[in-house]
Amino acid sequence: MRALAIVSKALLYLSLPLLLSACFSWGGGEEENQEPRFYVVDVDRGAVAQDFPQGRVLLLKPVRVVPHFRDKPIVFRVNESEYQAQASHLLFSEPEEMFTAQLRRWLQKSGLFTQVVTDESVEADFVLESAVTALYGEKRPEYSPQSILEMQFFMSKADDQQKMLFQTGLRVDVDIEQTTPSNVVTGWKQGLEELLTTLEQDFSAYFSKVDAR
Repeated sequence: MRALAIVSKALLYLSLPLLLSACFSWGGGEEENQEPRFYVVDVDRGAVAQDFPQGRVLLLKPVRVVPHFRDKPIVFRVNESEYQAQASHLLFSEPEEMFTAQLRRWLQKSGLFTQVVTDESVEADFVLESAVTALYGEKRPEYSPQSILEMQFFMSKADDQQKMLFQTGLRVDVDIEQTTPSNVVTGWKQGLEELLTTLEQDFSAYFSKVDAR
């Protein structure tokens, strides 16, 4: 069973630097002496949209990841404020790089933007900042095994980035059979697909209202 929730509005008004400043204690990793294994979180929207708007170029800034989930080792949450890095179970690329690539590819296919770019020298109409604020496997005894993914999104006009046009926070808790690295990554894949689908729907609703004015 999968669940996706909108993060409380109070959280959405926090700045990205504040969202990225939390501190946590860490426990030791499991299976540290094993040969490293590498995992990829890769999702595909599928078909490319038929129509694309004009004059809606999006500059996608690199996705930020909170410090305690920024490294390659997969992380389990084992207590209220204790996390364990699985030292021999690694993401193939840095989480920031991975989520930026996935987000760009999905939005480019969505047909919501003329083009989605990461090069700041390209003239853009909108700027999207985003952050991964939760990325772990749930392994606390009092909770069922889950893959947890939470992201924040903030879009502004390129010529006035202080004025926020669109913002949302999405969290996906994906039930898994057991909290193992491979199960957690599979859950993240399912969760990211659901999260990006919801983000696309939210963007579509936003632009529909804007275009109707």
